[in-house]
Amino acid sequence: MTENPGRKFVEWFKNRFGLKTTVLRPVPEYSMNPLYWLGALTVIAFGLQVLTGLLMLIYYVPTTDQAYTSTVFIIQQVPLGWLLETVHLYGAYAMILLTFLHLFRGYFASVQKKPREMMWVTGMLMGLTVMGLGLTGYLLPWTVVSKSATDVSIGMLSFLPAQIGPILTYLIAGSGSGAAELTRFFDLHIIVLPAGLLSLLALKMYMFEAHGAAEPVGGAKKNSKEIPWFPRVYLYFAMIGAIFVAIVFVAAAMFPLTLPAEYTPQAAANFVAQPDWYFLWMYQVLKVQAFEGPGIYFALGAVTLLVIGLALLPFIDRGTQRNPKSRPIYTTIGLIMIAELLTLTIWGHLTPGQVISNAQAVIVIGGVAIGVAVVSLFVFRSNLVRTKILKIPIKSSLSAMMLPFRNRNRTITMLFMIPLIAGSVSFANLVGSLTTVPVNLILAIINFAVLFGSFFAMARMMRSLTLGRDRQA
Repeated sequence: MTENPGRKFVEWFKNRFGLKTTVLRPVPEYSMNPLYWLGALTVIAFGLQVLTGLLMLIYYVPTTDQAYTSTVFIIQQVPLGWLLETVHLYGAYAMILLTFLHLFRGYFASVQKKPREMMWVTGMLMGLTVMGLGLTGYLLPWTVVSKSATDVSIGMLSFLPAQIGPILTYLIAGSGSGAAELTRFFDLHIIVLPAGLLSLLALKMYMFEAHGAAEPVGGAKKNSKEIPWFPRVYLYFAMIGAIFVAIVFVAAAMFPLTLPAEYTPQAAANFVAQPDWYFLWMYQVLKVQAFEGPGIYFALGAVTLLVIGLALLPFIDRGTQRNPKSRPIYTTIGLIMIAELLTLTIWGHLTPGQVISNAQAVIVIGGVAIGVAVVSLFVFRSNLVRTKILKIPIKSSLSAMMLPFRNRNRTITMLFMIPLIAGSVSFANLVGSLTTVPVNLILAIINFAVLFGSFFAMARMMRSLTLGRDRQA
């Protein structure tokens, strides 16, 4: 049997560079599941950010008197500049959202267990770097929204201890002037943080090549067949990546960026400042009456301890069990964290600038935590997690999207683009028909039918690729 040419190149690369671990090692069959590829999709989002960011750098001028006007120029004068700006914004949002999803997927699957402790710590540092990219990039258009929100975030640093707060403030915002702040954020956004993220990514990939993908929580697929990267895993990843990029571009086309007004002190005085959505949950906590004034130290301390606790989770949770069904305490804590994040984010969006009374905070925050804990306790005590009541079967076409490629049918691979494009267009038309007044019900039904048919066709094509007749490949 002829050796895979892709594998030959990888082996040549490894030998010439003296690498001791396998480069792009074959992946186990069980990892051909979209949930295992959330981190890879985050890397795709980062690549999309780099590409669109470099194109915008051709026109963007990072000064307080030209940052806004150069952004307006990109949107209004550069061909497809509005799409470029919108894709960059939505790509950043997708990157942050995927980071949260990747975190909680890893948390519930206990991927931090031995020997992957340092992979988890590295991943947490990467997540914080992604949040830093979001914070620094948000300021660059120099709008009243972005500047006011950034000032709120920087203002939190003033409540840190005197030995730390001023130093961090200077490192992040410079001398305190608007020009220094913009320059410092620009440098952090395009040089320091991307370099840090790439370094951490290289470190994590090195460890991933050494340890491989974490086994399923059930442990029933330890002897799963290994699938070579070229061309089968690559083809699978390319399809998932194509769907992700298509979603970002469709969202950008449907909801183009609307640039707020330019920042001026006068405009900021009449604007209720709030951070962007990924920091809104933390800001909502700081708005609680008990955390006003000196009490803010307790709030920031609690948030800091939460982040440190997550980063050090591999050294805290030393048990051998990985299945969420066998870890009721950690599973319940994870569910409470998700519920609180969603609740605080939505609550903060609905109450801009409002101080939250202590009674409201206890009822909402405490009520959500108690409610989730009670439901979780009931589910675990009643053994519902061990019955078929909560097991959702994944049938035929959808389950095929979680399987590896076992043949090389290039015709189906090329035809995959047809339903991908048709589904993207129908999805855009569906949202457009539902948001117009009056609603065009017939058009909405037609677009929904095309969207459903496109998804079904893509799933069937992936099934044909994964379960084709060429079983010997």
